[in-house]
Amino acid sequence: MLSERIAYLYQAAVISFAISMVLNLQPIAALTLYLMIFITVYTALASRFLKSISAQLFSSSITVSPNPSRVGDKIKIRAIVTSTKKDIPAIIKLGLKELNIVDGSNTWSGFLREGGVLLDFVASSEDPGIKIVGPLKIAVMDPLRVIVRELEIHHGIPVFVLETDEVPIQPSAYSSSAYPTPGFSRDQFIGIDYEYRTSLPQQAEHSARMIDWRRTAQITDEKIYVKFYDKLVRGDFAFGIGSGLEIILPGGMRISSKIIQDILMVLLPHLQEGSRVWLMKWSEDDGFLTSLLEKSRIIEVTHIPRMKLMIHITRLTNEKELAALRELNSRGIAIKLILVNLGKDLLRIRDTKWIKNVVDIEKRRLEDKVRILRVPYIMTSLEDFSETLRRILAYRRLM
Repeated sequence: MLSERIAYLYQAAVISFAISMVLNLQPIAALTLYLMIFITVYTALASRFLKSISAQLFSSSITVSPNPSRVGDKIKIRAIVTSTKKDIPAIIKLGLKELNIVDGSNTWSGFLREGGVLLDFVASSEDPGIKIVGPLKIAVMDPLRVIVRELEIHHGIPVFVLETDEVPIQPSAYSSSAYPTPGFSRDQFIGIDYEYRTSLPQQAEHSARMIDWRRTAQITDEKIYVKFYDKLVRGDFAFGIGSGLEIILPGGMRISSKIIQDILMVLLPHLQEGSRVWLMKWSEDDGFLTSLLEKSRIIEVTHIPRMKLMIHITRLTNEKELAALRELNSRGIAIKLILVNLGKDLLRIRDTKWIKNVVDIEKRRLEDKVRILRVPYIMTSLEDFSETLRRILAYRRLM
């Protein structure tokens, strides 16, 4: 589309041409006609270049620290955009929903250069809830800035603003890709509605609308059958954050911070519907440190809650953690493991034979450790973690 400035100029040229033709002002008519033809021809030529520009040419990341945060806290937000195309004029803007800018700006304009573009600013919120940082959009223009193509290059991430005196230890959150939204189901683990299940013989007085008239008429035992429904409940989610995840990645982010952010991203629809998330971070000295996260607050809990299932994310680098998981299993808590093998992520940084050997060794080590526990598990990379988690929640199985 035409840039706003050129669109106004083109409209003015059209109006001037029409008026000059009526008033027989030939010099003005010729000038405006030339201007209209130039804009039209240039737009046709420049649009061919902009058609080759797509979102795949840009890579981006958004970092929020701290996340979760408290009402009134200063939230540091950083967006980085890099491009394979250089020396192109562009405008980059990071959207903010219900967040107020305290310092800096969420908009950048200029030419895309080597090294990328950095948006660095501070925001805050005066009320609790789930806020959205994003989407991240870029408007790419031709050299004369006549036409503009707008692209969304990052969907954004949620920021959890809480009313609490306690904030989890995780100092930052990170996201660099889009995460699919999980589906709902009848399982007590997730879901938010009702669905017909079966009909059983009547045991007490029920309203006529609950009677299954068709089944009652088909059965000759003179019993009245009434309908029962499964409630799709707003369930609790329990996640353990295990050992070996305190590694700091390039850029200063901890692996555990990214995993927690990915969990919250996948569970965002459930949190908005009223579900709760138990985050149980394992420590060699203190065991499991538990936090209960709701839509707009967090509660520090001194005990492990009663639960049927816990999804535990770990690299199993500590023997004491194995003993703690066996103890939870003995309490009747079903444990599903997500084992994080960083091999694939290392290969993205440097693809060498030595690293490939390390990947295989790490895979065998994790398999030997989990064989002792005898619990269901799946192995994934850090890059694929969010998709793995989404599938586990949607289909309720690991393998």
